[in-house]
Amino acid sequence: MAEPEESENELTIPVDYVPGARGHAVLAVGPDTDGAEAVAVWRLSPTGRAGGAWVVRLADVLRDDQFRQIMWMLQGRCLVGWDRETPAAILNKVAHVLPDELISTLRGHVLAIPELLTEISERRASYAEAVDRQRAVSKSKLAPLGWATEMPDHEDLANRLARQPRAASPVAATALALTSAVAMTAQLWQDTEQARYRRKYLRDLGEPQPLPPRWLARLRAAADTSALATV
Repeated sequence: MAEPEESENELTIPVDYVPGARGHAVLAVGPDTDGAEAVAVWRLSPTGRAGGAWVVRLADVLRDDQFRQIMWMLQGRCLVGWDRETPAAILNKVAHVLPDELISTLRGHVLAIPELLTEISERRASYAEAVDRQRAVSKSKLAPLGWATEMPDHEDLANRLARQPRAASPVAATALALTSAVAMTAQLWQDTEQARYRRKYLRDLGEPQPLPPRWLARLRAAADTSALATV
């Protein structure tokens, strides 16, 4: 007889608040509603929920005090992109109007979506191996772990998000797609932890976490760096 799984209601994973972590930031460059080159800045929670969004023309950043205030609000967060190089390149476009300390801190904490997907895939594989080990010693028939959503690769996720409804401007659409990628990746992890925690013998692997270990450590390191800078 197959071993029953616990009800999903018995698992509670913090949805948005993550102790010790401030969250992410998304930067994008492209045309605004009038076709002028602009920078979009999205501020996100640790699980990808948007907490602020701004679009500023690149021609205006030098004299726009609000832009500098917006960028200061990103301190203590990880920049996130489809790769590590693009956020750094966007920072270079606005570095002349921001303090070197802020630019250096932001450059030091950059996450790439493919790396986050890889970590979740690695964890799913390790949980599946734990099921196999339990199957070898169990008298019950153990079903493989089932995932609410299968893992997409980088290209599949990017293509899926490219089909979203159009935004107010191309630069906003780019920022929104990346924001959605962060939220969807965080949801993939929560689906992973829910599937694991329904199995009693997998609970020995630890309490459910809101984000994978390496991802969470990077967010906390960014927050710690910000805290030290204000001492």
